[in-house]
Amino acid sequence: MTDLDRGLAAVRELHRAVVARSAELEEIALAALGFPRRVIRADIELAARRLAAFDGLASALAGRGPLGTVALALPGNAILSNPVAAAGSAYLAGNHVRLRFPRRRKEWADAVVELLREAFGTAIEPHDEPGSRFLGSAFADPEVGALLVFGSDDWMLPHEEAARLSGTKVLFEGPGKDPFLVLRGANLAAAAGAVAAAGTYNSGRACTAPERIYVDERLHDRFVEELIDAAAALPVGNADDEKTWIGPLSTTDEARVRGQIDAAVAGGARVHFGGTPAEPTVLSGVRQNMDVVRAETFGPVLPVVAVADAAQAVTFAEDSPYGLSATVYGGPDWVPARLARSHGAVHRGQTWLDHRDRSPVAPYGGRRRSGWVWEWREDRFTRWDGPRSTVTELSKPD
Repeated sequence: MTDLDRGLAAVRELHRAVVARSAELEEIALAALGFPRRVIRADIELAARRLAAFDGLASALAGRGPLGTVALALPGNAILSNPVAAAGSAYLAGNHVRLRFPRRRKEWADAVVELLREAFGTAIEPHDEPGSRFLGSAFADPEVGALLVFGSDDWMLPHEEAARLSGTKVLFEGPGKDPFLVLRGANLAAAAGAVAAAGTYNSGRACTAPERIYVDERLHDRFVEELIDAAAALPVGNADDEKTWIGPLSTTDEARVRGQIDAAVAGGARVHFGGTPAEPTVLSGVRQNMDVVRAETFGPVLPVVAVADAAQAVTFAEDSPYGLSATVYGGPDWVPARLARSHGAVHRGQTWLDHRDRSPVAPYGGRRRSGWVWEWREDRFTRWDGPRSTVTELSKPD
């Protein structure tokens, strides 16, 4: 049996464990994370689908070997699909994995580490030091071939010099401020339902949640009516209620969301539905220079910006430091092709939620400050962005 065969066998063992223990994991995550039950359940199911699809990744590792050790820093909104996909990709490539969850997630981190170590053994090394110290230790250790980091771009950018001096490869996945374009020819009810669900998934605490909606002014009023109905249909309640789609936010998230809503209203925006961080909020009269359009919201806010046409919608969509993904309903064919230059992924007639369900191990990665890779190539330190395969990036040619 080859190392790759043993790796695939371990991934299959992890898949069986996730399926067998899904109910137990759901209860632990509910108590530890406070996310809505249906979101946790969906993410555990996604974790199982991702692991089941790992057999299809084997061909990408032909003629490739491990980097050594991969240091993996996970985000605070990670449940199970992100950890198992990232750690599984690193392990399948033959690496050891140093795994760090945010310290406030210790109870859930312990459960995930136990699950991973049952399948991958001592190849999984849990760490709980502060984030910057974790990165510093990784840069200083010659055994660490790569860092895979999820988090804030402002937090990560100061580490560029350490990456350059150490030679450690860094894969960074950062925030999103994803645009959602509704252009002529769109099914308005379908578009409104899609953006309401995707934009408020896990109460908006998803990097790929669409956070700014550009609507052709000829469709604007009818679309806003549809969006109000779609938002009103989203269940709000306690996290443990199986029907709840939008649950309570943390104090920090709530303050940020409330500040963006209040600033938008003060600047002339209109609240059509909601108006507080605890519920889906539909805003119109939003302008491109408002914080609710410029800065990451990470909450259940749906701001609508009226645009003259497809060209203005694309101009506004590209006018952002972030480029994780974009969604287009209606409009001409050139629109998604153009947005592909500024965003890591472009979805047409579907959202990132639909896409991930059909393609659970699709390449990830953003553009601009939504994600990048720092690495040395042919004696030159480079920074590049765009879609990438984790299993390939965490391996090297033999």
